[in-house]
Amino acid sequence: MRVDIAAVALTGALLVFPGIGLTQTRGTTGGPPPAAQSKDEIKLDESTTLKAAALEARASALLANLALAQRQFQDMQQELQKILDERKALILDAAKKVNVEVKEPLEWALDNKGQRYQRVVRPSPR
Repeated sequence: MRVDIAAVALTGALLVFPGIGLTQTRGTTGGPPPAAQSKDEIKLDESTTLKAAALEARASALLANLALAQRQFQDMQQELQKILDERKALILDAAKKVNVEVKEPLEWALDNKGQRYQRVVRPSPR
């Protein structure tokens, strides 16, 4: 799984910066400096370009990790919902066997020592 994240980060960096490698290999040919610089771009020297590329790669890796964490959170949320549904069914079935009315399954807590569910009365918020 760690390899997948690194591959996603590398792919993201290559997609974000397709021209960085080309600009680094060109270098200067000793020609005249470029004419007027456009106000829609910022020229970077080699050092700043490398720093910018490293920052963008780190940001891409972090976004990939966040996407993975989000997916894991959704999976855990679904698993918790399944557990709560199974717990509700278990409480309702057990209550039918002993003729106890269950209005809200979340009001019941498991007592491991007594091997039973007990109603937990929580004070109402004021």
